[in-house]
Amino acid sequence: MANLLHLPNEILIAILEIVATADLQSLITSQLTNRRLSALVQNAINNVQNTTAFNHVEGVEQTQIHPLWKAKFKGLFNTADCFTIEEKRRMAYLSLNGDYTLPFRRLPWAESDEKRKVYLRPEASWRDISLTFGRAPITHLDVVKSYSAPEGDSIDYYQVELPPSGMTMGLFYDVLLCDKATYRRETGSWELIVGRRLRSYDVLSEYECFIPDDRDLVDWGEEARQAAVLYVRGGPVSHNSTSQDEEDYWISSSQNKQRLLPWQGPIQNFIFTGYYDYR
Repeated sequence: MANLLHLPNEILIAILEIVATADLQSLITSQLTNRRLSALVQNAINNVQNTTAFNHVEGVEQTQIHPLWKAKFKGLFNTADCFTIEEKRRMAYLSLNGDYTLPFRRLPWAESDEKRKVYLRPEASWRDISLTFGRAPITHLDVVKSYSAPEGDSIDYYQVELPPSGMTMGLFYDVLLCDKATYRRETGSWELIVGRRLRSYDVLSEYECFIPDDRDLVDWGEEARQAAVLYVRGGPVSHNSTSQDEEDYWISSSQNKQRLLPWQGPIQNFIFTGYYDYR
């Protein structure tokens, strides 16, 4: 009986590339078969990522988070997704109330110590796979932070330094745990908005708030197809429900320190009039 592994590497890689776009989970699992297949799988994944990163066609497809990551890392792209049905019924606002590691603790694989150890290995496969695997990668990430307090509101902005190949699942995971990306124990929520790009830092400063669909503030469409905004909200909390051990554990699971840069675009000296011309 013929064995698939009897085929030449070139043919196997071509087959695995097709499998990668159809069933990424099965492809990742197949790496456990033997060392040769593991190496071939890595080659196939790299080939798909290189093709979509540097040879994508404009206007053909919308960039979006891969369904596998939405399932395996549910709650990290929008913290509202980490709450139970009962909590959603009971809570007026789906706020973390400073418990910013809650989305991590409620990841589908985080309940089991054994699974947690597997996922959090430094060499875990998910870390190096594109967040938008099979589609054009996210090559620009804005971090917009909005803090609301009785004394007044404030807004902060950072731009994450990304490699030309775009954002991987591991890089996004690490961004969420770096010092500047959230308000830590004063974090209320965060959401990754794909297909949006901050247009003007001046407008953001003038508004002192973030409005995802404001045309003066945000670009979308083709010019923002490979961009995303991580929108983080925070404010004072009455108590901290996260233990120091839990906090330290998840922060230590981050593998890299990310560079968060100030605004890199032009200063536009925007003057807010209160009106937008739709003509």
